[in-house]
Amino acid sequence: MSRNVIERVLHQLTVDRSAKQRFREDADGYLARFALSEHERSLLKGFDVAALQQMGVNPMLTMGFWQELAPTRDMRQYMRALRPVADGEAVHVAAIKQ
Repeated sequence: MSRNVIERVLHQLTVDRSAKQRFREDADGYLARFALSEHERSLLKGFDVAALQQMGVNPMLTMGFWQELAPTRDMRQYMRALRPVADGEAVHVAAIKQ
């Protein structure tokens, strides 16, 4: 697992406009620059924030990544991606509790 590399990628994607644009235009090309497994690349391209957090990736980085680049930047969708949320249930936690 390359948690440190993933965290570096997520940080760059949340603070660097040109990195965001390159990722949007060609995620595979952008991610090829980093020492990531194919599985890790697929998690990033699929915005699988739950799996990233289960790998130990910092929840603030997954949240920033979602807010900047996810197809839907809706935080309710982010929370649903982390865990099932019932209709009408309040959602307040930005990380998976273990």
